[in-house]
Amino acid sequence: MVSSPEEEASESLKTSKELHGLDDYIQMGRYVLLVCLAAELLILPQVSSMFYMMYAGAAPRVLSCDSTVFDSQLEGKEICFEIDRIGNCSHPNFRYQFKSINVEYNYFCDTSKSVKSSISVQMFGVLFGSIVFGQISDSFGRKIGSQVASIGMLVGWLIVVQSRTLMHFTVSRTIVGFFTGGSISIINVFIMENIPKKHRMWINMAITWSPNMPIYSFFAWIAGDWKSLAYINAFMCLPGILFFQCFIHESPRWLITKGKIAEANRVLQKQLRTSKQEHLIHEDFEDNLHLEYAKTVKQNTRKTKFSYYHLFVTPRLAVTTIVLAYSYWATSIINYGVLFNMEKLSGSIYWNSVYTGLMRYACNLSFGWADLKFKRIGRKFIHTSGLVIIVISLSIVVASYSLHMNHEMKDIIRYSILLASSMTSQIYIADGIVANELFPTPIRTIGYSFLQLWNRLGVVCSPFIFYLADYWLALPFCFMICFSLIDTFSFECLLPETKGKHLVEHMPPRDQWCFARGKAEEMTELDEEIKEELNPLEIVRI
Repeated sequence: MVSSPEEEASESLKTSKELHGLDDYIQMGRYVLLVCLAAELLILPQVSSMFYMMYAGAAPRVLSCDSTVFDSQLEGKEICFEIDRIGNCSHPNFRYQFKSINVEYNYFCDTSKSVKSSISVQMFGVLFGSIVFGQISDSFGRKIGSQVASIGMLVGWLIVVQSRTLMHFTVSRTIVGFFTGGSISIINVFIMENIPKKHRMWINMAITWSPNMPIYSFFAWIAGDWKSLAYINAFMCLPGILFFQCFIHESPRWLITKGKIAEANRVLQKQLRTSKQEHLIHEDFEDNLHLEYAKTVKQNTRKTKFSYYHLFVTPRLAVTTIVLAYSYWATSIINYGVLFNMEKLSGSIYWNSVYTGLMRYACNLSFGWADLKFKRIGRKFIHTSGLVIIVISLSIVVASYSLHMNHEMKDIIRYSILLASSMTSQIYIADGIVANELFPTPIRTIGYSFLQLWNRLGVVCSPFIFYLADYWLALPFCFMICFSLIDTFSFECLLPETKGKHLVEHMPPRDQWCFARGKAEEMTELDEEIKEELNPLEIVRI
């Protein structure tokens, strides 16, 4: 049936009226799938960098020390207690699953703390990379920032394999960490800006680190030693660099924020044509983009150079920033505290990593499906349910040590700890989505990089939490339980549910700011000028 000109005009007007913001042009289609594939190709190198020390920093098990042979039933820490009692171990005999830095340079028991300290230094690189690339991304664009970070990671890995001492290794790994932090801080924001709001949760649950853990375990098993694995890590950076350059465009949101309306128009139309959604390109398409930019200008985006202190200019932004920063910090303590001490668990280090990845991914897909299917299951439910499971799992571990049943229950302890580590994945995802949904576009990348700073501070602290085992083997897990309980109550009580909400495009009005209010009067004249710019565009929309 052929539509009449009147019906077509009516449908066009209807479509125009239904489109109220940039979010309405971001629809599920082929280009969104390309963004997801690009994200996966960039996430695998991120995983390879962040989990590298799980293998390269794995402490060997000491089978014997000079003439003393240790009971095979003892835990690694208990063997170290025996070595301390002996007082000297000049000729240790190791058993290891992966030839790590520890094995190559003879670090074990107390001396292995030097490697754990090295991990903390390396994570400072990730921390600073998150800060620096947050600014680079907001100033020069998501795509340029991401490509620079990926190329930096590739070069960094080639430097790592040239290491001859632990000091050289730490410096080169810190360089890799710097660019890794940059890649992480950019790609998460880029994904959120280029996927439909309805599909944010399940896409972030599906395209995540978890399914890459078994893949990386396989690469580590093939490599067998830290140098070969570093070469593999360098190679894994190439596909993402090439794919991103050839098939992915700059974020239209960023272009509009910077006033590059013509380029945003061109990029958005390319994306819609790639997804065969040309029907969204109507006669007032570019006017809507101008309207988005005009609103941005009205909220001082053009006049203000945003920085980290803008995350605290209103009470609501300050609370959001503090709660999410703590959540990232606490979650990283749990996650990386376990991962960087994976060799202390019974069983294969490779299979433990595989089990962790599979459990994470199964939970991610389940919650992603539930989020899409049930309106009542939102960000807060997913976040809190993960923390509840962590508290229960780690309580079982603490109880087993309290009852002196850690040898009999070693398998239960193993799977309980792996389950707790697995649950951190959905907490990270929920935190990331809530952050992107609550932070306004002008400070979204800065906000996310600030959270990544606290995330990495947690990673920096994580190797040290197991030093508490020198006092009692279960003490690290007691602290993890306390951190989780604080995270649960602060997130539930202080943050709003954001499921189904539009991304916040503009900063709060100046009169709501707690500081820099003196500039509010300067904006009065500008507001009057902007009203003249907004009025004709709003008439077109009406």
